[in-house]
Amino acid sequence: MSHQILDNGVLRDATPEETLEIEERAAEPAPVAPRHMTVLAFRNRFTKSEKVRVELAAIDDPTADLEQRQRAATVRVGQADLAAATYVDVDRADTREDVQAFETMGLLDAPGRALAILDDEIQAHERYYG
Repeated sequence: MSHQILDNGVLRDATPEETLEIEERAAEPAPVAPRHMTVLAFRNRFTKSEKVRVELAAIDDPTADLEQRQRAATVRVGQADLAAATYVDVDRADTREDVQAFETMGLLDAPGRALAILDDEIQAHERYYG
C-alpha cells in the first residue's frame, strides 16, 4: 500500500521507512479511554436496597465486637472517599476492592453484582467529562 505525506504543504510519496512507521502505528491498539463516572452515576448503579444496606452497615455500635466495628469503619471510609471524589474511576484498585468487599459482606443484592456495578459499559450520561 502506498502512503502519501504532507511535507511543507506538498503531498509526496512516503519513503519505505515512513511507510513502515505508518503501518506499525496503524497496527497499534487504540488507547483505552479512562472509565470515569460521575459520583451520582456510580451511586445509581446500586439499587435502593443495596444503598440502604450500605448505610446501615456503616453505623458504629460501640458494644459490638472489634470485627463488626472494623467492618462498619471500612464502609464509612469508602463512603467518605466517595463523598470527597470529583469522579469515580471504576478501574482503580481501591474502588474495585470496596465494591467487592460490599458483596463479600452481603450488602449487595446478589452474587456477581459487584462486577456488574464495576464493569457494565459506562453510558454517555454516566461518563465524567471534566
